[in-house]
Amino acid sequence: LEDVADPKSFVSEAYVTVLSNLAFSTDHGVPRLFMLTSMGQAEGKSTSALALAAGLIRAGKSVIVVDADMRVPTIDKRIGKRGTDGLSNYLAGDDNLDAMIHPLDFGNLSVLPSGPIPPSAPDLLSGERMGTLVRELLKRFDHVVVDSPPILGLADATLIGRNVEGVVFIAEAERGAIRAISDAIGRLRGSKTRVFGLILTKYSASRSGYGYNYGYSYSYRYGDDNPDHDGEDPQPRQSNLGGSA
Repeated sequence: LEDVADPKSFVSEAYVTVLSNLAFSTDHGVPRLFMLTSMGQAEGKSTSALALAAGLIRAGKSVIVVDADMRVPTIDKRIGKRGTDGLSNYLAGDDNLDAMIHPLDFGNLSVLPSGPIPPSAPDLLSGERMGTLVRELLKRFDHVVVDSPPILGLADATLIGRNVEGVVFIAEAERGAIRAISDAIGRLRGSKTRVFGLILTKYSASRSGYGYNYGYSYSYRYGDDNPDHDGEDPQPRQSNLGGSA
């Protein structure tokens, strides 16, 4: 969290712009319940979730970030709560939500960890418990930010999308083909998930633009501990939120 905690940092200021644009996405300002997803790992999704939450905290709001990636948790690891009770426990029927929510030493910010890695994340997400959870969290917090798994070939993000106001899509500059990103966004829209816009991370204005020929060369597995694909999201250099992609 320290990489987004400084309100004067370039990263923080970039995400303030994102929040300003998000404020125009609904008739009640910044969505109270939204999720972030991407094509794959390490594109800046979890960093973006924490940075947006930090911006809302500085605006005087109470926020909870839900680590909904029950396959390769990232935020859990950042706050030292990996493997503790969390989302997977609640979705499996455990109602002791108070014990799963962890306040952080950063304003009125809390985190709900992903919980132990379940045998089947889609089975848990396809039930009614996710909807019950977010409704309960909205009673306790001003905003709920859901850090969802990437799209890839998985059903997780589209299942989570049924329970949120909309999604912010994260794309790393010069990493994925625009056609693939467009297809992923189309998949979200096809599942009736509203797409608020796209944040482009690690963009360098000195380079020649966002290429069509870059491909994805990572893997994505349950409990992936490969140091090259550990779910850590590198700090973005610049972020832009658009109305469509």
